[in-house]
Amino acid sequence: MFEKTFHFCAVGLAHVSLDGEFIRVNKKLCEFLGYPKEILTQMTFQELTVPDYLDEDLTYLNRLLKGEIQDYTFEKQYIRSDGKIVWGKLMVSLVRDKRGNPECFISVVEDIDDKKRLETELFQVEALFSKIVSAFSDRTFIWVASSDLCTLKYVNNGFSTIFGCNEYELYCNPTAFINHVHEEDKARVHAVFNERPLQNWDIEYRIVDANGSIKHLHDRGSLIYDASERRTLILGTADDVTKEKAQQNALVKAVAKLERLSKTDALTGLDNRREIFHQLSNEISRMERGQKSSTLVYVDLNDFKVINDKYGHKIGDKALLHFSQTTQCLLRESDRFGRIGGDEFVILLYGTNVVETEAFFERFTQSKFTLKLENSEDLPISFSLGWVEWNDKIKSVQEWLDLADEAMYHKKHRPDQYSCNTK
Repeated sequence: MFEKTFHFCAVGLAHVSLDGEFIRVNKKLCEFLGYPKEILTQMTFQELTVPDYLDEDLTYLNRLLKGEIQDYTFEKQYIRSDGKIVWGKLMVSLVRDKRGNPECFISVVEDIDDKKRLETELFQVEALFSKIVSAFSDRTFIWVASSDLCTLKYVNNGFSTIFGCNEYELYCNPTAFINHVHEEDKARVHAVFNERPLQNWDIEYRIVDANGSIKHLHDRGSLIYDASERRTLILGTADDVTKEKAQQNALVKAVAKLERLSKTDALTGLDNRREIFHQLSNEISRMERGQKSSTLVYVDLNDFKVINDKYGHKIGDKALLHFSQTTQCLLRESDRFGRIGGDEFVILLYGTNVVETEAFFERFTQSKFTLKLENSEDLPISFSLGWVEWNDKIKSVQEWLDLADEAMYHKKHRPDQYSCNTK
């Protein structure tokens, strides 16, 4: 029975002489080292031990022989018959004779090569993961906590970098970072982390760091499950997206500015020709649905070329700007006012018929349109007006504009009809 136990044991077994020679070996040890029994029993463990581990092994043996220890266990590498290096877990005890003198060693060798290689690979992966996480610490706060959010398992340097606070407060309370969330966002963040059971999350919020600066974070979290589908850990990652937010806001402002510029006359700041056509098109659509009609007014400055020729284009531009600003002050908020080119303007009097328009411009033409020049000279700005109330016979913006222009032309040649020439 003892003989069968020795030879068919699931781990390598050997009787080793005091000088290191293998006296007896079992089948498992032969398979592990790659030698048949006849050859292995002619070798010593010193020959099969990787040199880096030999001194440690011999030191243990000497202590065993001196009676300092009863046995020892340690992991070392062996050289197989094919030259391959393999890991084994060695357990050694000493057999003494009846007089107490050392007789031989009993060695038990467990094959742990696969285990050690997995440990090495895992260590390398962990080291790589650690480097990756560290690389993100400048802008990413990464943390791992227990499934009940009571115990913090890990936090990278991102917390101290982004929040400017000591990570100790998270080890006391994994959700302590919420204390630094901006007051306007805090209730929303609390609602996410107070939910039970906690769910995966993806939110953005602001924080106030230790220096009082406001930062924007994009926070995402996942629940980690074990093989039995039980929640074991919570993984959270919060990216500092402050720069991206600033760039995004700058882009939005730039786009808005470009949009305004595309709709605005550069000199006067009024709606330009394209925007006026767009506004009038929308207005026609509104009136075609049966709503109250509006009136389109065409305005032309009189003898504007004379102003440019006499005073120069700089004064001419100031005259246009002065006329635009003065007119805007006289219009209602619902009205539209734009420059369609040169010294020509268009006014849309919203929901106003011809009779109401005439009454309005009776008052309008009584206003002063006078530009004060640097030499204290008063430069009167005169203009002519013509208008047309929309009706269902008008089919397009251009047609409506042409009719108002024609009305203005007729009135321009009749100075008594809403043509301001003397102001």
